[in-house]
Amino acid sequence: MLQLAICDDDRTDLTRTSEIIREWCQCQNHPEIHIHSFRSPYNLIDSVSSGEDYDIFLLDILMPEMTGIRLGEQLSDLLPEPLIVYLSSSSDYYPDAFRLYAFNYLCKPVCKDTLFPVLDRFALHLRKQEKNVFMLKTAEGIRHIPLHTIVYAELLSHVCHFHLADGKHLKSLYLRSGLNQFLAPILEQPNFIKTHTSFVVNLDYSDRLSTGFLALTTGNTVPVARSFAAKVQKYYIDYWLQEVKEP
Repeated sequence: MLQLAICDDDRTDLTRTSEIIREWCQCQNHPEIHIHSFRSPYNLIDSVSSGEDYDIFLLDILMPEMTGIRLGEQLSDLLPEPLIVYLSSSSDYYPDAFRLYAFNYLCKPVCKDTLFPVLDRFALHLRKQEKNVFMLKTAEGIRHIPLHTIVYAELLSHVCHFHLADGKHLKSLYLRSGLNQFLAPILEQPNFIKTHTSFVVNLDYSDRLSTGFLALTTGNTVPVARSFAAKVQKYYIDYWLQEVKEP
């Protein structure tokens, strides 16, 4: 189920936007979306800070407690790449919105003719992203992890621990399969390599390869087992030579 957050201090606008989204789900035969409504930017920030995961944010710009632009800045500090659609009765905030790489900008009043195309584009974006996302079953539910945010994964006592670029740490449920089978979609990617029976690393975050370990740009180090050393060294060199060759 997709998770969508709307933040708008105007109760009428909040209700109207939610109704349009529900209508889009029904008439366009798209997956159901769970809509989370917030009238206070601070409540939305608290929700994200506590670990709630949202696929897209619809933010009113003119709110008394905090502007939607400022709220977008804070969400960008908390999340690697939040998808944000700004809603405003004025077009004056276009430059600020797109400075934050807004997904879209809609002028109020929001209607089907303006919101439906944005939601269609959002659905297309998610379909494209599915190929670059790892679906992880956790004790809290299914999490969609963009592959480019994974720094490394570590197997401990039949539980796979994911260390992400934003500092978050996610844990799988108890694994009944081997690590190679569990991480097969990740290991198919050219930037991921197994350095140890219990470690898989994203080379995009690699900084220095030394005897027995790989240093990462995040400050972490992961072990390189002796039996993996020759393969890791060749893969590491080939990968970064290819990166240098690409324009």
